[in-house]
Amino acid sequence: MVRRSAGSQDGDPLVTRPVPADWLEQRRRADHVAREKASGLLEDLTRRLRDLLAEHDDDAVSVIDVGAGTGSNQAWLAPRLAVPQRWTLLDHDAELLDVASQAPADSEVEETTRVLGTLEDLPGLTEGQEVRLVTCSALLDLLTLAEAETLADVIAGPQASARVTALLSLSVTGAVEIHPAHEHDATISAAFDAHQRRDHLLGPDAVGILADLLRQRRAEVHLSATDWTLGEDDAALITRYLSDRADVAVESDPTLSDIAANWLATRRQQLRRGELQVSVGHMDLLALPAASGEPAPTAEPSSAAPIG
Repeated sequence: MVRRSAGSQDGDPLVTRPVPADWLEQRRRADHVAREKASGLLEDLTRRLRDLLAEHDDDAVSVIDVGAGTGSNQAWLAPRLAVPQRWTLLDHDAELLDVASQAPADSEVEETTRVLGTLEDLPGLTEGQEVRLVTCSALLDLLTLAEAETLADVIAGPQASARVTALLSLSVTGAVEIHPAHEHDATISAAFDAHQRRDHLLGPDAVGILADLLRQRRAEVHLSATDWTLGEDDAALITRYLSDRADVAVESDPTLSDIAANWLATRRQQLRRGELQVSVGHMDLLALPAASGEPAPTAEPSSAAPIG
């Protein structure tokens, strides 16, 4: 059952940046494998949530999954939190919410509510003094600066409770390594990144900008690399990723049509021969409320090992 948020009762359909459901499902395994690299963040988060629950005598953590899509974030995260949880899946696409997977049976999820809305509805969904976790997966690059500021305010702004934590996962960083190298890799990457920054979107700069916004609001910020590392076992995902990358590059710069076609043909040949390895940079961000009266500590991101 999907309900509309209070601020989204009227008007046109909410979907303005549709994401294909089949793409979300195709990338799910790679996402889940990559997130295991940030296990340290999850341990820190779980400890803080347990402390907050005990301190405030709450019976469960209120989790809001922004841009929940088909429910991949809940499927991975819920069993690993090891605390009682009540989830709200927020997305602007009713079709994605309709097919969102159920909460895992091995989790401590007590309730899941699906809400059709946008990030602008988030402040209204986070009112109150419950222990909260704001989370998202593969979302930050799709935000504008104003939307990022809204998210940062909900997590750590003047009106935010000291009981709010955040785990913002799998934000692309723009670091892409494809082995063996190709003479047009840099050209394709530049055009792709330019497209990611279209219409004032944050694109690959998003995680750094969000980290700075949260630090300015005195949140305790920790970063961990969660790169995709893809090889022969990921042939279908690599094919889709490279095809989409070439298409987006041409959409950004139509003069690259021939270059992109030749680049993609070479890459497909290398993939069929089992020669291709792909690393796609992602970063997870953990934000915790800073202790009252103390400066917020920060942690530098861990470096990802190159594929070879």
